[in-house]
Amino acid sequence: MRKVFLSLALLLSFVFTSFSQTMPEGFDPQLWQKALKIHKKAIIVDGHNDITTPMLDEDLDLSTSTVGKFHKDGTPFHTDLNRLKVSGITGVFFSIYVSGETLKTGGSMRRAVELIDATYREVEKHSDTLTMCYTSQDIIRAKKQGKICALMGIEGGYAIENSLYALRVFYRLGVRYMTLTHNVTHDWADAHRDEPRNNGLSEFGKEVVREMNRLGMLVDISHVSDKVMHDVLDIATAPVIASHSSARGVANHTRNVPDDVLKRIKTNGGVVMINFYPAFLDDDYNKAVTERNNKLKPQLDALREKYKDDPVAYREAERKLFEENPIELPSYTRIVDHIDHIKKVIGIDYVGIGSDFDGVPVLPKGMNGAEDLILVTYEMLRRGYTEQEILKVLGGNFLRAFAEAERVAKINSRKISAEGSLKKFKK
Repeated sequence: MRKVFLSLALLLSFVFTSFSQTMPEGFDPQLWQKALKIHKKAIIVDGHNDITTPMLDEDLDLSTSTVGKFHKDGTPFHTDLNRLKVSGITGVFFSIYVSGETLKTGGSMRRAVELIDATYREVEKHSDTLTMCYTSQDIIRAKKQGKICALMGIEGGYAIENSLYALRVFYRLGVRYMTLTHNVTHDWADAHRDEPRNNGLSEFGKEVVREMNRLGMLVDISHVSDKVMHDVLDIATAPVIASHSSARGVANHTRNVPDDVLKRIKTNGGVVMINFYPAFLDDDYNKAVTERNNKLKPQLDALREKYKDDPVAYREAERKLFEENPIELPSYTRIVDHIDHIKKVIGIDYVGIGSDFDGVPVLPKGMNGAEDLILVTYEMLRRGYTEQEILKVLGGNFLRAFAEAERVAKINSRKISAEGSLKKFKK
């Protein structure tokens, strides 16, 4: 009998370390085993991962372990090829992130093309594990093949440089969603934390949405103003996504989706994909950050002056200062609080996951990176979610919305005239 218990313990230990570096406190072994089975069965789609930027800027090869390593700004990595394998992810959207700063410096479109090329090159290097995906059926096929789908989403509508011609080319290159802004308002769409210039979407911005629907490119309302969210939902004929935003009814942040928009997303058939960043998950965390930063203002000002010509050194010094003055992180269970809220307000069919791995400085307590995604499955199961509900959240809801956008695109392609889809930008 002792040998049986020892064998069971070794098996459990292997399973645990295969999926997560951090076990939940007081976990239920039987429930964990059930979570593992569901997780393995699921088609899991992560709506947003920013590892693409170091792939380009730092020539990062995903086969290189990033465990215990840090970005240039001193924040820990969350993703590498092995961590993706361990995560159970079927499809991950590599972010084609274009900063609003490019509105001043130029080169938005070039930056996007370089990130797209970096994604293709990574897939070519690791074709035994990664495969490019362009359709909902590609994701399903990758699951059957035991491969990880590399999908692409533009983050920052600046990338198209006010050109529907460019938008169409990006679609042909494989881009399957576009976040209309990042944090900076531009010529045709207002951002969530910037001064409005268009009262939401301009007329050209509305044309961008129509053309995205015609193409089958998902419209992403993360980062946009509330008015843009409503403008998009006024005219969209296909499901809309928030690729990496949480619920404002739980955490009052402008990056999150308010309840009135949630209700419209239900009518639209879209999906809100929960962001894992503590600042978007928990109001108490944001309050603590503000209090700490106010307290440390003299030291931060001194560091800015000392390293005014060396931003990398400043970020490293800032990180060390923050480590000496830590703030308690909210638990990973807060992610499921947001899933709970959306389920309560509009139902289980309209929520997914959009981690923002490698695009955020910290993750919730208990999570180190992509390998800990199983914790979300475990927590949903612990709260009484059914297997079918969990499968929907992990990827089923996104697949449904993606397939519907493809169906709408086929219809719209026949309805919208070439003249209507070739309009040029007008201020």
